Amino acid sequence: MNKVGCLVCGYQEITVLDEFNETTFEICGCCGCEAGYSYDQRTSQEDLEKLRDYWSIDNNFKFWRGEAPKNWNPIRQMKDSGIDVSKYENF
Repeated sequence: MNKVGCLVCGYQEITVLDEFNETTFEICGCCGCEAGYSYDQRTSQEDLEKLRDYWSIDNNFKFWRGEAPKNWNPIRQMKDSGIDVSKYENF
């Protein structure tokens, strides 16, 4: 598990693991998932996909905390983080 970047949406402005490799319980400003509560080191890819599907209800991705950054593209964000976006690319 990477120390930086949300496993659900790929947003890079979150630290998910501290210096002891423990989850930070930081809430992602993009999808609203909490590292250590919504997911942790033992979360399966299937469960991460369920969280991702919930975030993208009807493929209408919402930026959880305030306004989305200018030119924000959730598909590109996930793809740049190594997340498989094949099921979302047609929307």
